[in-house]
Amino acid sequence: MPDPAVGAVIVSHIEELEAAFRYAHSTMQPLLEKAVAASLNNKRRALGWAGEAPADFDETQWFAAEEWRMPQSDENDCYLSFVLDTVSCLDGHEPETWVGTIAGFAGAGIRFSASTDALGQRDWKALLRSQGALVDELVERGFLCDPKTGDVALTIPISKDALVAGFEDEDLAPALEPLGAAIDRIHAARSTLDRLVEAIKAARKS
Repeated sequence: MPDPAVGAVIVSHIEELEAAFRYAHSTMQPLLEKAVAASLNNKRRALGWAGEAPADFDETQWFAAEEWRMPQSDENDCYLSFVLDTVSCLDGHEPETWVGTIAGFAGAGIRFSASTDALGQRDWKALLRSQGALVDELVERGFLCDPKTGDVALTIPISKDALVAGFEDEDLAPALEPLGAAIDRIHAARSTLDRLVEAIKAARKS
């Protein structure tokens, strides 16, 4: 049921609300896009990994170990890669702004999700169901793994207070350090993920 009081408050403060949304989209989001791209590119290059992180949230930010690339592919196809992904709010909706998503509004957030170009979604889910021990290892390393949905992901915890300080200081790098830390965790799980790649290759041949 609509709440008349809420509607009245929104209309009373519509100038502030509209100005805040415009500023979040036109000024804050580009700053976040550049800072996130810099963080991802710096870390993957330090590891010698493939990938792209354009300063545009409408494009795909991804990375993968060079050994995970699929041979004889003209595209950036990989047996396994990770992409920057979003988590919806607790009610299933997306925040109205990327600022809200990264700041964790109503349970929203960001994560790195595993993806494969070698298998369709149905075969990917079947593979995860068949690799119980490997999935358990990933879970022990902090990954979210759900064979029913095909999700293999690593949540990136961004501190709202750190993000506030980042905008105040005009330096978002410290607030976005969890991005690099998450990539380090993926790198630390390399032996397990390499086995997942081998399982993908075997499933592709069968």
